[in-house]
Amino acid sequence: MNNSSFIVVSSELSNISTINTWLEENLFKLIKNKEKISTLSLVIQEAIVNAIIHGNKENKEKNVTLSYSLLDCNLHIKVEDEGSGIPKNTKTKENITAEDLLKESGRGIILMKHFCKDVIFDKTSIELIMEL
Repeated sequence: MNNSSFIVVSSELSNISTINTWLEENLFKLIKNKEKISTLSLVIQEAIVNAIIHGNKENKEKNVTLSYSLLDCNLHIKVEDEGSGIPKNTKTKENITAEDLLKESGRGIILMKHFCKDVIFDKTSIELIMEL
């Protein structure tokens, strides 16, 4: 199975409902194991909220892009923002680890790491990889 899609929304928390509708209509119908959907939804919402609040500083002129692809029984979800995205102390590092972010962030990153097979951080994006 090789499917992919994306959505772009402005940095407004009210757009979470737009994203949830898009997920229902696009991604969730592709997931065979329906028990994974609530966890997946929670992880995606956490990443989106982080991108809006911390990455774009709730600047409604900046966008957040959510994309996914299904590759080799793994779901790859990428959330990108147009802001600085990563805390100041870790921005200059080339390889940003979850541990670096945990020093300056909270439970959201821990939640993502717990439910995902892998979490890959970049300066303005996060990629969540989950087994299907």
